[in-house]
Amino acid sequence: MKTIVKVPGLVFLFIWELPQILLGSFVFIFMKIRRRIVKTEKYKHRFFIETINTGVSLGWFVFWTPNGNRYYFLKDDCRMHEFGHAKQSAMLGPLYLLLVGIPSASRAIYGKWYRKRYGQNWDFYFDGFPEYWADRLGGATNPRRSDFREQVK
Repeated sequence: MKTIVKVPGLVFLFIWELPQILLGSFVFIFMKIRRRIVKTEKYKHRFFIETINTGVSLGWFVFWTPNGNRYYFLKDDCRMHEFGHAKQSAMLGPLYLLLVGIPSASRAIYGKWYRKRYGQNWDFYFDGFPEYWADRLGGATNPRRSDFREQVK
């Protein structure tokens, strides 16, 4: 009976996140052809794809890399952060690419420019929208933020 109840919800979620799922499918195929995928596993109706150096969440496809970790004490913070983006996708549906994808990509492009220009990482990438929200949803905590300091006490 549980499976019968879940199917309509998954069908709705599939339709709701269709733009991201289609784009994620293309990215998955492209990365598979280029041999950039380390391993794939399924968790909570999402495909977690460990890659060599890519972190992006597109609907049911959560691409992450251990090379993207920011904190020594969080083993999978890139995975957790990208899972937060997956939760944003489920909440926002067809608006996700516009409301989260564009701002997130813009911050990533700026961060790469900053590193090239100044020779160091831009420390504020995860402090703004939508990255801060993704961290909170996925459970990747940021030690510079006051909410993290409260958790440690």
